[in-house]
Amino acid sequence: MTQSHLIDNSDKIDETILSCLIENARASANDISKKLESLGIKRTARAVSDRINKLEKEGKISGYTLKTNPKNFENVVIRLILISFKTSPVFNEHILLFTNYLQNAAFAAFAARVRGEYDWINVKIFPNTKIANQESDMYRTMFGEIIDKYEAFDLTVIKAPSFIQTINYSADEFQKFCQSLSNKFPSNLE
Repeated sequence: MTQSHLIDNSDKIDETILSCLIENARASANDISKKLESLGIKRTARAVSDRINKLEKEGKISGYTLKTNPKNFENVVIRLILISFKTSPVFNEHILLFTNYLQNAAFAAFAARVRGEYDWINVKIFPNTKIANQESDMYRTMFGEIIDKYEAFDLTVIKAPSFIQTINYSADEFQKFCQSLSNKFPSNLE
């Protein structure tokens, strides 16, 4: 067996394990072993378990999550936000704060830079309209110096993507998050 064949086979094993776990985070090592066998790759459940541990240590698996039913989103506000930036003397400083804000906000389900008419896209999930609007006002106040265009759309979920979960924070946690930001933006939030 050649070295490249071993690497290809190793990649296929990793891809299969990841695919199985994405499909079902509770898939057993035994089930994954059977899936590998159906692809012509023989690995024991123990070997699969060891490989999963290796993928976790390498950071290729950073956690496990569940799939939600679209009905879980019936009483929440899911807001899609499109943003275009403008140049500003504080742009570099604010873009770092902006990125940090989205990375630490429990309600930010998805955030990404995009190319085209908009510079950034966010998907945020809120327990109600009041909190959604409060966050929106705070967000635009804090980052208004770098936001040129801000468009928000409230969504009705028909099929929930696996990366979006229902509310994973309380209203009190939201208020604490807002309070923590007042230290970074005291003049803007008064």
